Amino acid sequence: MKVVFANTGREDPRTLDFVQQMGQRWSVPITWVQYLPDAPWFEIVNHNSAARDGEPFEAMIKHKRYTPNGRKRICTEQLKVRAARRLLVACGWTRWTKTLGIRADEPHRHEQADQPREKIWMPLVAAGVTKPMVLKFWKAQPFDLPEGVDSNCLLCFQFGLAQLARQMREDPDDDFPERMEALGFGTFLKHPWSEIREYAFSQTDMFETPRRRTLCGAAENEECAA
Repeated sequence: MKVVFANTGREDPRTLDFVQQMGQRWSVPITWVQYLPDAPWFEIVNHNSAARDGEPFEAMIKHKRYTPNGRKRICTEQLKVRAARRLLVACGWTRWTKTLGIRADEPHRHEQADQPREKIWMPLVAAGVTKPMVLKFWKAQPFDLPEGVDSNCLLCFQFGLAQLARQMREDPDDDFPERMEALGFGTFLKHPWSEIREYAFSQTDMFETPRRRTLCGAAENEECAA
């Protein structure tokens, strides 16, 4: 068995700390991987060496010459799914079962097709585990993911405008989306990120609404598992 965490370089730093705590407190070896733009297409890192400024994400955009967007969300496939898969292949695995932490009360995420090499298993669905049950479990633990941490990537284009506006206000110096769009391979959203930022800051009151659920489960502290 392997527990794998695929770091995009755009995770909230507190998420990285949380993953590290899980491994240490529960004595679970967690293999950290990151995307590489050339063979073997992934690298093994750890909590200390993991990218924190979007380096794997930027490398993927430059290599693919494409900016992920709602129509073609290649970031999840390249940075998470394939990075983890390539690790297993490098370890000599030919077939495996991939365990996903999708809950029973997330029916919109239950349709996960098996792949040629892998079979999908959702133990929480089979056990009927719901969000209140998960929250109760974590309340009994001596540690937890801090409140206010959004999974997965910071300023994910799948987030609603309210969530994006909140994150931009919390860290106005985070210009990663603008820097990636400046590479010339397209925009994350319909409009350039500079316009999204300007609009978000000029219409603050409009965005004080609850977060919406995204297609990849990136809101409500869910794991992007597509």
